Amino acid sequence: MQQYVGLASTALSAIAGVSLIVSALMIIVTMYMSVSERTKEIGILRALGQSKGDIRLLFTSESILIGLFSLVPAFVLAYGIGALLNSALSSIVSFNFIQITGGNILTTIVLAILISFLAALLPANRASKMNPIDALSAD
Repeated sequence: MQQYVGLASTALSAIAGVSLIVSALMIIVTMYMSVSERTKEIGILRALGQSKGDIRLLFTSESILIGLFSLVPAFVLAYGIGALLNSALSSIVSFNFIQITGGNILTTIVLAILISFLAALLPANRASKMNPIDALSAD
């Protein structure tokens, strides 16, 4: 039984790794779209005296908020699916297969923030390097 649980844990870890890569790519795409749609806003902020670091911080914090807000449905789904599977398997085995601990939650929060931050670096740098004149004249 231990081998089957270990095999299932390995398979689920691989699936989770792939989903983390996909979520990072989606955050990068979302942030690039945000930068391209907000070029005039970036130009106005730069013309009003905002530094490149402020622009970078704006997009980085937006990306981190996207990552944190995506945690809420992930936690709801994890607890919901875990409860359903544990109740379905309770007739077979007398212990819970899916156990979500505080360490799991803390690790998930740290990973979400880290992935969101790393995914925002390229789009935020692109936004901060925009010339205010070019950004204001872009359509």
